[in-house]
Amino acid sequence: MPSALAAKLRNRMFGEKPTSMSVYHDLIAKAVEPGMTVLDVGCGRGALAPYPWHKHSNIKLWGIDPDPTAAENPHLESFTLLTDDLNWQIPSGTVDLAIARYVLEHVADPTAFFRNLSRVLKPGGKFLFLTPNRWHPAMIASHWMPYGLKQRILALTKRADPHDVFPTCYLLNSTAAMKSVAQRSGLEVTDLQTREIQPCGYLDFSVLGYFASCAYFATMRVTGLQRFFGMTMTGVLTKANSATVRNATPQPTNAVSDWQSLGATT
Repeated sequence: MPSALAAKLRNRMFGEKPTSMSVYHDLIAKAVEPGMTVLDVGCGRGALAPYPWHKHSNIKLWGIDPDPTAAENPHLESFTLLTDDLNWQIPSGTVDLAIARYVLEHVADPTAFFRNLSRVLKPGGKFLFLTPNRWHPAMIASHWMPYGLKQRILALTKRADPHDVFPTCYLLNSTAAMKSVAQRSGLEVTDLQTREIQPCGYLDFSVLGYFASCAYFATMRVTGLQRFFGMTMTGVLTKANSATVRNATPQPTNAVSDWQSLGATT
C-alpha cells in the first residue's frame, strides 16, 4: 500500500490541484454536446474514476473493449465486444466524439487502431485521449520492467488488482509518433500537450520516493522540460470535413494483441 505519510503529504500539498484525470474530464466536458454519439474506446467496467455522464442529456454513449465484463459498465447505452475481426464492429461515420483513457500505451498496431478510429468518426468528429508519455522516467522503467515486478509495484502504489495490469507497448506515446499516425489517418492535431500535472505516484510506497517525485515535478515545471519529459500526454485530434484518409489494404494481424487490454492500468 502507499505510505500513509506520503498519502497525507500528497493530499496536503496537491489535494486541491488539478490531476491528470480532472484535466481529461475537462477536455470531455468542453467537447460533449447534446445529441452526440460518443464512443468510449477501452471503456472497461466504468468503476474507476468515471466521467460524470449523468450531467449530459440526450447523448448516446457506446463502448468497445476486448473484456466481456466491460458490458457491465452502467454508463453505456451500447457495448461492442472487440473480437478477432480486423474491423471494429461500429458503423462507419457514426461517432461524433471518441475518447480513450490510458489505452494508447497498450496498442500494438497503431495503423490498425487509427484506421478504425478514422473510419468510425464523422467528418469533423474528434478523438480525445489521456495516456502516459513514453519518455517519462517511470514509463521508461515500466517498459523494461519484468511483468511480475510491475504488478507488485502497482499493487503497492495504486492498489491495482494484478489481473488489471497488462503489457504495454508505448508505440503511440510520444508527440512525434502521435503526429505521424494522425497525419497518415486523415486526422488533424487540434491540441497535443505533454505535462507534469502532479508528481508521479509510482514511488508513493515511501516518503523518500514521494519527495523524489516532487523534486522531479518541480524541475520539470521550472525548466519547461515537462513538454519533453512530463508524465501525462493529452490530445485532441479532429477528422477534417474534407479529409482524404489513406486506407491501406488491411494486413493479417492479431486483433487481440493489437489491443492488449484496453483501459488497463499502466
